[in-house]
Amino acid sequence: MPEQTIQCTSACTVTVQHEITLHVLNLSPAEGAAISSAVLLVWAVAWAFRTLIQTIKSTDGNQPSED
Repeated sequence: MPEQTIQCTSACTVTVQHEITLHVLNLSPAEGAAISSAVLLVWAVAWAFRTLIQTIKSTDGNQPSED
């Protein structure tokens, strides 16, 4: 952002320089797709582990195995 000069009613001048930038908003579509794919992959792996753990906990160890 460009510098902004503020004139006061008294004898002062203040120059404000905005240095806040959000790099998330400057992503290309390809970079955004790569990040969203990575997030989706992490979510899917966590969901699979959660489902596997629930399945293991819900099975009864007293049932005979089917060979």
